[in-house]
Amino acid sequence: MPDLTTLVSLVAGSLMTGIAGWFSVRAFSDARLLAEIGSTPMGELTEGLHEVRGTVQAGAEAVAPISERACVGWRLLVEQQRRSTWEVVYDKREMAPFSLEDGTGTVAVAAEKAELVLAKTARVRNGVMSVPGPEWEALKARLGDPAVEPTTPFLRWKEESIEPEDVITAIGNLNKDEATNQWAASPDNLLLSDRDDAEVVRQQRRRGQRHAMWALAGLAVLAYGLWALVALSKG
Repeated sequence: MPDLTTLVSLVAGSLMTGIAGWFSVRAFSDARLLAEIGSTPMGELTEGLHEVRGTVQAGAEAVAPISERACVGWRLLVEQQRRSTWEVVYDKREMAPFSLEDGTGTVAVAAEKAELVLAKTARVRNGVMSVPGPEWEALKARLGDPAVEPTTPFLRWKEESIEPEDVITAIGNLNKDEATNQWAASPDNLLLSDRDDAEVVRQQRRRGQRHAMWALAGLAVLAYGLWALVALSKG
């Protein structure tokens, strides 16, 4: 019977390798697609995978939870440090449908599940909040119960928002609604960014490299578990 350390190594190593490896492949795949496809004017679209860049056309129907900025949509990530890792306390978003317009046409976007690659200070805010504290209590009242209750005195947070008239790049599969004659981006595997192509490619490659390092660490843990299991069976 394997001991607890061996079992933990096998399970943790498998999970780390699988999850981090998947995220690494996804990031490198996104970078490759961005480098290959280039931007397409909306007036020249065909069905399939495209990159389009345009101005957000929508009203400010949402309010970001920490900055309280009026926006089209927001995402908030709150984390606490547990030993050497960061644990998610909140990962919430609210996104209203909007359209992108580039002067040649429009594309409807439903961004509820989109991957956001935002960087400009007008759209991304970071900070630290203390627990307990009035800012934390106000956030709980707004968002409800967290994924886990904080056990550390400080939390880091990152708030991203998309606002009316922002210039955004969208990468995803586009389809045309024959009834309305309107192009729309599929909500699945959709990436939204406020950067130009080269910046997004570099950012995605860096993200892929970070996840690849975690995958290698997971592989090392898994290898140790397998070695211990083989040693135990021989003993």
